[in-house]
Amino acid sequence: MSISTTSAARVQRSRHAAWQLGALAALGLALIWSQAQATTHDPSGHAGHGAAPTAQAGASAPFSEGEITRRDARTGKFTIRHGEIANLDMPPMTMVFALQDSAQGSALQAGDKVRFQVEKVNGALLITHIEAAPAH
Repeated sequence: MSISTTSAARVQRSRHAAWQLGALAALGLALIWSQAQATTHDPSGHAGHGAAPTAQAGASAPFSEGEITRRDARTGKFTIRHGEIANLDMPPMTMVFALQDSAQGSALQAGDKVRFQVEKVNGALLITHIEAAPAH
């Protein structure tokens, strides 16, 4: 085999290896992209729960019950230990909620039992209505 034939064979092998490497890289990127698309979720939802539908105009969420464990006067947010929130497929837990209308919660304080409606509005979970729970 002559030197030029050996060099040509090396160049051909190098081109083939480069093509294989490029194809492999493209395949890897396609796989990563498809996995990212498959696992993309709405980050504004509460972790561990299925994606809840966005509230539609005129639709009213069912009432949920809970107890205010903390009221942050500075931010206007409430920490509520709540039962199931059916429209969001959310099990009982304690979490922080913002109020759509901060004036609604002005008379409420920690320890109060409440009935409230939570909806997903523009990607955020908001209490759209809150009131003191009726005495039993």
